[in-house]
Amino acid sequence: MGKKEKIDILTQPLLTEEGYLNEACMNELKCVINNFPKPHERNNNDEEWVEKNWIFRKEIVSVFAMCAIRQSPYVWPDDLEKVVKYLDACLTKSVDWEIKESENDALTQLSLSDISKLLYSILYEQNFQPFDKWNKSKIDIDQEISFVSICDVPKQADYDFMDLDALLNNVCITIRDKIRKDKEFDRKFEEEHGEIS
Repeated sequence: MGKKEKIDILTQPLLTEEGYLNEACMNELKCVINNFPKPHERNNNDEEWVEKNWIFRKEIVSVFAMCAIRQSPYVWPDDLEKVVKYLDACLTKSVDWEIKESENDALTQLSLSDISKLLYSILYEQNFQPFDKWNKSKIDIDQEISFVSICDVPKQADYDFMDLDALLNNVCITIRDKIRKDKEFDRKFEEEHGEIS
């Protein structure tokens, strides 16, 4: 068995003796959620997450747009074009793109951790308002923390929101899955036809 990860447990009960939501527990939970390590911090010892692969700038941007549309409670989230253009402009300036295929795309070697760090530093940490608004419901439900599950009854979209951490992680997971498929294709091709030069 590999090394065990430390699991923090909440010290406060969820409910008071009277059956009300325990404010101390909610404060503790907020603290845990706000300090939960990002994917590039959690996976910094995972070979798959630190291995460099050739990646197009357009691939990062297009996968981000696809994941945003998939996770949005609407057909697409508000200001999607604005967020996508901002991400693309920031990626253009933030990364030393080794190969420029065209003015609209470029290529370099990045790890999944690199991509995760970029996404967090560009979108999450800069407090870019069009992106941040996706995390809030349009109808204020006066809750800082909402609990949702796949089993919840669908609700009106204006009460819903997007989990931004899940969105950025899903971009990396989608790219990871593509890399896995590409490697498997290359392996089978080389088995049948010899090494790719």
